[in-house]
Amino acid sequence: MAIFGKASAKKQAAAKASGGKPPVRPPHVVSARELAAQAASRKAGKGPAFEPLGESSLRGASIIDWSTAPAAIEVAQANPGLCDVLENAALLYASGQEQAARPVLEQGIQTDPDARQSALAWLALFDLLQRANDRAAFDQLAMNYLLQFESSAPSWDESMQPLGSDKGQGGGYIAITGKLSAGSSAQLDGLRRALAKCVPSARIDLGSVTGFDDEGARLLAHDLARARRQRMELAIQRAEKLCAALEAAVAQGREGGEGAWLLSLELKQWHHDQAGFDDRAVEYAVAFELSPPSWEPPPRAQPGGTGGEAAGNRSSASPANGASPAPADAETIVWEGVILGTAPSHFAQLEQFAAMHDVATIDMSAVDRIDFVCAGALLNAIVRIESQHKAAQIVGATPIVRALLLLIGISPRHFLKKVE
Repeated sequence: MAIFGKASAKKQAAAKASGGKPPVRPPHVVSARELAAQAASRKAGKGPAFEPLGESSLRGASIIDWSTAPAAIEVAQANPGLCDVLENAALLYASGQEQAARPVLEQGIQTDPDARQSALAWLALFDLLQRANDRAAFDQLAMNYLLQFESSAPSWDESMQPLGSDKGQGGGYIAITGKLSAGSSAQLDGLRRALAKCVPSARIDLGSVTGFDDEGARLLAHDLARARRQRMELAIQRAEKLCAALEAAVAQGREGGEGAWLLSLELKQWHHDQAGFDDRAVEYAVAFELSPPSWEPPPRAQPGGTGGEAAGNRSSASPANGASPAPADAETIVWEGVILGTAPSHFAQLEQFAAMHDVATIDMSAVDRIDFVCAGALLNAIVRIESQHKAAQIVGATPIVRALLLLIGISPRHFLKKVE
């Protein structure tokens, strides 16, 4: 009696056809999620690598976690409520495509099962609706959220209402959308009413401006100049695309239109770019045979001003003036506005702060947007901080910003909900 059975006829035939060698099976392509499961199984017996977010669902998502060891890439299993829909929306928003990100989320929570079960995807959509000042859509989503999760939805933030309304005269928000033209006058009426009522601070969002003509550029330049002379603390947000378009127009000289030159000069004052302003003023005087405008910048935004946080033991950062060194007695550092690229001043500030504290806490409540490059730089900074046996925390990041940071690999344990 044979202990081992004979090979089947089919197997013998296959072996002969291959010269006696066993048949070669096609390689198995391992997905990111399988790698994540394998990494999790290797860590069996260890404690969880993160703390779940209170506001997020506990769905799994594959995230690459870059470690400090060279050439060591680890795929970790995380549950921050990420899904394909939310990841796509977060990347669109990070690249400045807010109008494209919103319909991705709106359609996703209706048709995609993963997005529908992800509380973070819903919260990110609430975030975008609030920024767009779409109260009707926000309230409708709140009812659907209650039915879906059987819990209360986020409440509408009255402090972000448009300028010139009867409430919240201490500050306000206005968004300019579409092409800057004579038709933009109605959108600028809120700013004009706020100036007439001597509102001390406000925010103006230029991220959805798609272009401009000469008259539209003149209108915005005129109202910004009036706000500057009135010493209003006006936070100009997401002006990168408009500034790039203005630079292209100015490069054409006089043919680019005087409105583009005036608006470019005005924005340089608001950004406190004196060197750039001085050069542009001389070029303007030569191109249009006029006296160069004077350097009369607006006041720098203070911690506790529009888009910032209450003054106190904090250090502020903004895209207009970079990040100033953190005071020795600061408890947190505050970042605000739109932060792009490697942002050297912000990360120098973070490095200095971490050198003086065991816990480096960044208040991101007032951050409107960071891009993919900046998110990666923040991940690297956190890795460096933790390699020194210190801790890093992010407080108050809005859902759409938090989604990008989770996607880039920052662990949920780094996020804390801000105590109001």
